[in-house]
Amino acid sequence: LVAGPIVAHLIRRATKDRLAFSALRFLEASPPRLDRRSRVQNPWLLALRCLIVAVLAFGFARPFLRQETPAMMQPAVTRHVVAVLDESASMQRTGLWSAARDKINALVATLRPGDQFALLAAGHRVTELIGPSQWSATLPPERANLVRAVLDARQPGWGPTPLDSAAEAALARWEDMAEGTSGASHRELVFVSDFGAGSRLSGLANLAWPDNAEVLLEPVSSTQAGNASLQWLGWTDPADPKVAARVRVSRSFDAPEALRLQWHDAKTGAALGEPELFTLLPGASEVRLVPVPVNAPTGLRLDLQGDGQPFDNQLWLVRAAPRAIDVSYLGNHAADDPQHARFYVERAVAGWREPVAQVRASPAPPSNSATLVIVTDPLEARRLAEVKFQLQAGAFVLVLLASDQMVNTAASLAGESGWGVLTSDRGDAMLGQLDFQHPLFVPFADPLYSDFTRIRFWQPRAVGLPAQSKATVVARFDNGSPAVLEVSVGTGRLIVWGGDWTPTASQWVLSSKFVPWLQALAERSAGGVGRPAMAEVGEAERMLTRNTPARWRRLDVVSATGQSELPAEPGWYELTQSNQSREVSLLVPSAESQTQSLPLDTWEQLGVPLRVTSDTKSADRAVTSSSATAIALESRQQLWRWLLWTAIALLAIESLASFAVSRRRAPVPEPAT
Repeated sequence: LVAGPIVAHLIRRATKDRLAFSALRFLEASPPRLDRRSRVQNPWLLALRCLIVAVLAFGFARPFLRQETPAMMQPAVTRHVVAVLDESASMQRTGLWSAARDKINALVATLRPGDQFALLAAGHRVTELIGPSQWSATLPPERANLVRAVLDARQPGWGPTPLDSAAEAALARWEDMAEGTSGASHRELVFVSDFGAGSRLSGLANLAWPDNAEVLLEPVSSTQAGNASLQWLGWTDPADPKVAARVRVSRSFDAPEALRLQWHDAKTGAALGEPELFTLLPGASEVRLVPVPVNAPTGLRLDLQGDGQPFDNQLWLVRAAPRAIDVSYLGNHAADDPQHARFYVERAVAGWREPVAQVRASPAPPSNSATLVIVTDPLEARRLAEVKFQLQAGAFVLVLLASDQMVNTAASLAGESGWGVLTSDRGDAMLGQLDFQHPLFVPFADPLYSDFTRIRFWQPRAVGLPAQSKATVVARFDNGSPAVLEVSVGTGRLIVWGGDWTPTASQWVLSSKFVPWLQALAERSAGGVGRPAMAEVGEAERMLTRNTPARWRRLDVVSATGQSELPAEPGWYELTQSNQSREVSLLVPSAESQTQSLPLDTWEQLGVPLRVTSDTKSADRAVTSSSATAIALESRQQLWRWLLWTAIALLAIESLASFAVSRRRAPVPEPAT
């Protein structure tokens, strides 16, 4: 565009009006000679016009002036530095841990005596290694030795990478440092990590960062490239004799191509069967079914062999048997009679995998299995005593009020007197008030499933309770009378249902709510919702029953003792709660196998006040960092505004200059002769 004014100045303008006369025919045509009109006239005006175009071009290019961020603060400003050391499972790769410790030591060497410092470790939990008070109490010459001593005693763990939780803890440490410091201060949060793609950052979006805070990323790289990982997906069918483990095998581009899968006894470490050899393309991931060897023990370990980074190449697996529950149906009804409740109970429990229910027509014999007793007919004294003994021992007893006499049976099992039948003028009823916080109705707490208005009861029986009754009303009919009661008897529970489970008595057994409700009752009698037998390190709470003390004992380690704390290592464990023990296993978090680096713009999108250092430059981060810095500088400087105002001023000057030149060139008219 700058060439436009130059071309316009050099164009030779032809004569507008041509006059032909006869003498020209005797002359030879000749090209015009260059004169002053063919050369540039008024060069300063030409330069002014070229400058206007150049200023406009630079203005729309939105330029900015690069600025270097100072590496150190002014001596008068105190630094409040919180360093977060990644102790996750991925840090067990070759060379990462020593490089991370060197980064921390180098950071401590830059601190002045008046600066504050705290060191946190982020693994399956966030741990304070050096607090602000301990740092202040240590003499400045001894602080570097303190940090080295703490780091020498640490090793990477097996948990996830909770960088968001570590950032939240750093905000609290900054507040502690501010209480003991007067004057200006600058807050720095330094993350030392491999920054794998599996790191947890979601919580950073909810943090309120102070104005004087900066976050620095200090990445470390493994000295051995490549990684292959093994991830647990589940069993095909634990009850099948030919059960197989479903696993995902992944490989990075620079990991070994030839791999093997080998079963081992979790307790002894002995190999089971022959290894399974296979090859995997670079950067590929595939799901494989690995059959369990015949007569294999309950505790197993599956190893991925051939990889140079072994931290995520083992799976500790437990084939947990499903819980069993004995359902005793005490009523004189045939199993194939659709006019009674047993017909529907038999079909509701068929096919349950957890818990596995077995319906019998007599009281279940004493066993380790959970017990659920359904009573539909009045019981004789001997049978009533047997059921009450089971109830006090921990069984769940469901009494269906199929007749008025069943109210006395329910009162006898509850150990109370004064129970009676409430009469009603209505011939039918509906459930009008339910406690969706109660375990029996929790499955229907969602508004999509909480509508019980289409279930009608044609033979409702409500119980009138005495004032001192211990019974809790779980649900009521639409007239306010009790529909479902629960009474604690010994260590068991008595459930009283206000009606019968037959199609002639209600629509309950034919509704979509019946089977989920019955399964919720069976799970309660079996000890609550089924707990998984395997979990990742950092999520061991998923295997525990709430508000119940637990004890863990490592089974694959000789002479291991029990502990009450949550374990922090993968392995095969014995978990004991409420005097009941079961085998469980902990796995390396699958997210730790995602060792590729996080993109830098992920932090900026979460609102982190990031300060980019030279160490954060990598193949994919350099372009992102440069673009982000350029956008920030341009938006702050806004030089394009000044360039546009300059162009407007130059246009005004050019207009005045052009007008003056045109006036000077205009011919002066001669007086007429």
